Amino acid sequence: MIRKAALAAIVTFAAPTWVVAAPLDDAIALVQRAHPVLAAEYAEYRETTRQRDWSSDITLGWTQRGTVEGGAAGANAGISVSIPLFDRSHELRTAEARSAWTASRDGVLTGFLASVSELEALALELAEAERMRDFRRDRLEYQRRQVEEGIAEPDTLWPVAEAMEKADLAYAERQAKQLALGERIAREFGGEQWTTLQDLLVEHAKRMTPCAPFGAAPMC
Repeated sequence: MIRKAALAAIVTFAAPTWVVAAPLDDAIALVQRAHPVLAAEYAEYRETTRQRDWSSDITLGWTQRGTVEGGAAGANAGISVSIPLFDRSHELRTAEARSAWTASRDGVLTGFLASVSELEALALELAEAERMRDFRRDRLEYQRRQVEEGIAEPDTLWPVAEAMEKADLAYAERQAKQLALGERIAREFGGEQWTTLQDLLVEHAKRMTPCAPFGAAPMC
């Protein structure tokens, strides 16, 4: 009993307490589910698979007198079912519908991943712009202290302040580009769930560059 309890404790502590799915995987699954073209073609494919490849006919009639074969006199009905033995038209329609959906899915996902790669590149540029902005800010603060202590002339602040202003503008420009691209990708590929896709893209960029701001709030 002691060994079993110890083993259970080891397994409990060794097992992960939570598992977080990759945001990009969730984003890909959402695109396959919510993209308008893919959703329509998948619905068409599913409808094709549900169609039957056999036919049935119902016959109604009336007999004046009963017979051994036909039963008692009066109203009667019958049903006949036709099952084609060599007709593969339904199978071919199903294969064509699946092929069309698969081709569309591959094309959409290729375009989506290309857009995500562009977003990742912007995230790296934004991270670099943030580092440069922080460096210029620290440099300006250092130069200001030098002036206050009489070590440097006041005129030396101007070029440092100008560099700080340029770094701020570069950061703001890249941040705006990233926000605009993220929203465009989400609207293009996310259908009615584009806001959820946008959140997933934000989280993905956050993991790509852990210390790069994305949106209004910094990641670190």
